[in-house]
Amino acid sequence: MTDYHRFQSLKILRHYDKLEAITRGEEPYPIEWVVYPSNVCNHECVWCMFRQNGEQFGDNRVILPRATLLRFVTDAARLGGSVIQFEGGGEPLINKHTLDALQLANSLGIKTAMSTNGRLLTPEIAQAVDYLRISLNAATADMHLKTNHGGEGQGDFAEIIERVRAAVPHKRKDISLAFVIDADNYVEIPAFCDLAADIGVDFVHLRPAFWFDAAEDARVRAIMPAALKLCQMAQWTHRDSPMKIYAITEKFEDYWKPRSWHACRAVWTGVTLRATGDFAVCKDRTDLTFGHTPSYKKGASFEEVWHSDEHRRITGTIHDGPDGVLSACPRCVWGPRNRVLAAIENDDLRIALV
Repeated sequence: MTDYHRFQSLKILRHYDKLEAITRGEEPYPIEWVVYPSNVCNHECVWCMFRQNGEQFGDNRVILPRATLLRFVTDAARLGGSVIQFEGGGEPLINKHTLDALQLANSLGIKTAMSTNGRLLTPEIAQAVDYLRISLNAATADMHLKTNHGGEGQGDFAEIIERVRAAVPHKRKDISLAFVIDADNYVEIPAFCDLAADIGVDFVHLRPAFWFDAAEDARVRAIMPAALKLCQMAQWTHRDSPMKIYAITEKFEDYWKPRSWHACRAVWTGVTLRATGDFAVCKDRTDLTFGHTPSYKKGASFEEVWHSDEHRRITGTIHDGPDGVLSACPRCVWGPRNRVLAAIENDDLRIALV
């Protein structure tokens, strides 16, 4: 398997002009456009960050209005976005307007990606998503009930498998199964990969669960060597299969790496529209929001919001100084971007010496 694949962080260098502009203090429009159509979910995944951080409760438990959702798609296409990621928050397909947004993106020539639990997946949805990922996290109904439903209820594993099978022939580009590794389900990694190959998906992605709880986090860390061996076993078993297996890729290794930067500049590479109609600086810090003054959901343009004093102020707090909030970042899947930005800004790589 090539070392260069969809989870390789070096692909950010395709956007070197924007990275260099960020290091000069400029505000180029986002490379990564993410939207949460819904903060309501029909699953209760035990490690879900959005359950852990409260995103799915109280006043946040909402559906993004159709007009705001479609405007975001239009803005992304107009301002140079190459792909829009539909995620959560909650389950994106709970918002009945998500298909409209996908089809609008198709018509505007902007690619789409979606992460879904698969419960509401249909062939029509598969036809509208370029990069479709189903977060299954188990190889058996019993484990799926434990991981995706917290052990409560009757579960929907068999229904989801049938929905994925029905969607595969109608895929727009590719379909994958995702497996979030924790201290309980990791033993099913080989069987999960076997199931994925039988269904006929294009690839699987196995990555570690993240827990705010220190004890649960320690449990995940403790089983990672054994989990990695099972990943490697599955890769060997399926070495001649057209299905690819990507395991614990670089950006997820950063869960437990010490930070090598003192301020986050990567927040200028992407934007996340929450179901509440405001923006988060990234997918990991949904508590750091902007788009209130001026207000995007009340009609302010994306340009006004992106270049607002509010946006500059909130991103300016993400540093490790006495008044900074960097230390509160729970993890950083954009860690590689920050390293690239630091190298460009400080020329630690001596870029002229190619």
